[in-house]
Amino acid sequence: MDASWPLGRAAMVFAQSGVPVFPCAPEGKRPITRRGFHDATTDPAQVEAWWRRFPAANIGMPTGRASGVSVVDVDVHGVNGFDAIRAARREGLVHGWETMVRSPTGGLHIYFPAADSEQPSWQAGRAGVDFRGDRGYIIVPPSRRQIDGESVLYRPTSFAPTDGRALDARACGSFSPRPGPARRPARSRMQGRWWMRVGWRPG
Repeated sequence: MDASWPLGRAAMVFAQSGVPVFPCAPEGKRPITRRGFHDATTDPAQVEAWWRRFPAANIGMPTGRASGVSVVDVDVHGVNGFDAIRAARREGLVHGWETMVRSPTGGLHIYFPAADSEQPSWQAGRAGVDFRGDRGYIIVPPSRRQIDGESVLYRPTSFAPTDGRALDARACGSFSPRPGPARRPARSRMQGRWWMRVGWRPG
């Protein structure tokens, strides 16, 4: 998958690879469809229809068990989330990632296989770290955002050489005043480094 690909073509590759997607506002993050990530699908006919109507729509992907992927979202707005992630890494809390994607604002999305059991999304704004799990979604490459008048891509930057493992969202929830309930992580049903199937490459 190349950054120059039309977004509709990229969305179709996701769908054909078994990864559900839905359209979001061009160069934005707001879902276009009425039910948002609940409308996500792998149906090629529906995906083609959406992007024929909205060719510049960014690509949204539901997180958690819906897609088999969970994401740690590291923010840099007002607080440096990288400080919290470095601390979590020293504690062994964020091992097992599979893919890293640089966001247009300078943050980082760290992709993990989702656990088979529910791990709800949570936010820890004071730490600059969010967890996108069940009932959440993320914008995926080659989508882009308008930043200071410039169109900036979401860019895959790093790939683990082996399959990852599910994140312990409860342990990472120590960053959050409202962590989700404790669950034992398990290997995702969607194994095999799905990003290889959609053709992501470091940008």
